[in-house]
Amino acid sequence: MAGSADAARGDVVPSVTGKVTVLATSHGRRGRISMRRWAFLRTTWGCRLWVSAAVTAALVLPLVLAPVGHGQMTDHPELTGLLLVGLSILNVEIGRILEGGVSDSQRPHKGLSAWAFASALLLPTWWLLPVVGVTYAHAWWRGLRVTPWKWVGSASYVVLAALAAAASAHVVLGGTQDLMQGDGAVGLLAVLTATAAFLAVETAMFHGSAYLNHAADEVWLRQTLRTASFYLTETGVLLIGGLSAAIWTGGGWFVVLLVPVYLVTQRAALHEPLREQAEHDAKTGTLRFESWRRLAMVAADRCHRKQRPWCVLFADLDHFKAFNETWGHLVGDAALVTVADAIRAELRAEDLLGRFGGEEFCVLLPDVTPEDAGRIAERIRCGVSTAAVPAAAPVTISIGIATITPGDGPTEFVAALTAADRALYRAKDDGRNRTGMVEVGAI
Repeated sequence: MAGSADAARGDVVPSVTGKVTVLATSHGRRGRISMRRWAFLRTTWGCRLWVSAAVTAALVLPLVLAPVGHGQMTDHPELTGLLLVGLSILNVEIGRILEGGVSDSQRPHKGLSAWAFASALLLPTWWLLPVVGVTYAHAWWRGLRVTPWKWVGSASYVVLAALAAAASAHVVLGGTQDLMQGDGAVGLLAVLTATAAFLAVETAMFHGSAYLNHAADEVWLRQTLRTASFYLTETGVLLIGGLSAAIWTGGGWFVVLLVPVYLVTQRAALHEPLREQAEHDAKTGTLRFESWRRLAMVAADRCHRKQRPWCVLFADLDHFKAFNETWGHLVGDAALVTVADAIRAELRAEDLLGRFGGEEFCVLLPDVTPEDAGRIAERIRCGVSTAAVPAAAPVTISIGIATITPGDGPTEFVAALTAADRALYRAKDDGRNRTGMVEVGAI
C-alpha cells in the first residue's frame, strides 16, 4: 500500500482495512529510525531490485575496472584523494553557512558529484569507493538527512556515473596523462565527453528509482528530473570538477582559486530549490495555480500571435470529500498524487499541469484543436478511473474543456478559465465521470 509522501518518510503509515483507515505512527527517535531503516522493504520489488543491483555494481566494478582509471595522472594519489574529500567538506560546510545551518531532507546534493567526477579523471577507479563514501558520509553527518536506502542508492548511482566518465575520458585521452598537455584541446574534449557520459548514466539511474518506486514516495525526485535547471546546474558542477582536475594536473595548488567560483555555484544551487518549491505544489509536484496561470498566459499569447488554437481543461475529482471521509486524508493525499501522475501521463512536454486547489486540476494545451483536446480529456478521464489508487474504491474525474480557435481578435485568458469552469459544472450536472466542452469563440 502506497501512503503519502510523509508516510513514505516513516512518519505515518496508512493501511486500509475495509473502510477503516489504520494509522501506524512512530513514537520518538527510536521509532523514526526504525521506520527509516525498514523503508526499503516498503518500496516496490522493481525498485528494490534496481537499487540492489546498483549497489552491487558500485562496489564491484570500481575494483574490476581499476585499469580504466588514470593512476599516473598525478604523482600523489593519496594527496589528491584527500584534497577531493577536503573540497567536498568545504562545499557542504559553505552550504550550511548559506542555509543558516539548516539542511532539508529534500535538498538536491549537486555538489557531491563534482568530486567523484574529478576522482574519475585523476585516479584509478577504486578510489571512487573512499572518495564517494567519505563525502556522502560527511554530508549525512552534517544534516543532509535522507532515507538511508535513497542515500546509499544515490551514492551508488554517482559511482556508476563516474565509472562511465572514467571510461569515456580514457577512450579520448588514450595514453595522455595530462589534461593540460599541449593547447589543452584533447583534455577539453575528454572532460566534455566524460561530462556527457556522467550525466547520461546518472539520469538513467535516478529515473529508474523515480519511476519504479511508489509515486507518492518520489514526488520530489520526479519533479526535479523534469526541470531543465537540474541538468544545467549539474552540468556546471561537473565542469567545475573537470576544471579542478585539469588544473591539478597542470598547475597543482592553483585549484584553490576555484573555491570562490564554487561558492557562487553553490549559492545558485541552494536558491534553485527555493524557487522550485515556490512554483510547485509540494504534494503532487504540479504547478501552483499562480505559477500555472502566469506560464499559461504566456503560452496562450504565443498561440494567439501564431494564430494557433489552444485549450484549457478544468478537472475535478468526483465525490472526493466523501472519499476522504471514508478512507482518511492521508489516503486521500496519496490518491491525489496518483491522479496527478495519471493526468501527467497523457500530456505532452509543452502542456502545463497545475493544481487549482483541493482536488481540482487545470491544464493548458497549446496548439491543440478542439477534437484533439476532447481526445486528450477522454484519455485523462479513463486513465484516472483505472489508476491504482491506494484504496479499495476507485476515483473518477469530471473535466471541462474550453477551446479557443484562431480568429480576428484576442480572448481574455480569464474568459477561457470561466468557460472551462462552466464546462466542468456541465459535466458534473450530466452525471460526473465525463467531459464537457465549451467553445469560447474566435481569438
